[in-house]
Amino acid sequence: MSQGDKTTRAYKLSLIAGILILTNTAMLGAAATWFPGIIPKIPGVIIDTAALYRLTAIGLTLGALVFLGAVMLRTKSANKKVWGVMVIVFSIPSVITGGGFVIGFILGMIGGASALSRKLETGPPTNEPFGSA
Repeated sequence: MSQGDKTTRAYKLSLIAGILILTNTAMLGAAATWFPGIIPKIPGVIIDTAALYRLTAIGLTLGALVFLGAVMLRTKSANKKVWGVMVIVFSIPSVITGGGFVIGFILGMIGGASALSRKLETGPPTNEPFGSA
């Protein structure tokens, strides 16, 4: 597999992960607003709509950052490792909002790891100490 294929795969997986995380969190916010009765209740724990709105804001931020990391993987290819770490770091806490139906979390981890596994592109080796003279 060539390095360009890995970059494209990392971009696509991370982009899908960001979209799924954003979609899942938007649905959580919609459910908290219009259908609060469908949100599961844990016995002994009181969950109010303000807490769900805060959770929605956190999830939307995490999803947007994963999406941004994916876009930066495509546009700023010189720093692919940085963007891969960004995708992984913001995919992990997205689990608290559902993690993009869990599939978004998994795709974010795979996409970020794929960006990290990319080797630096170097030219052919030369025998001269400072390149071509």
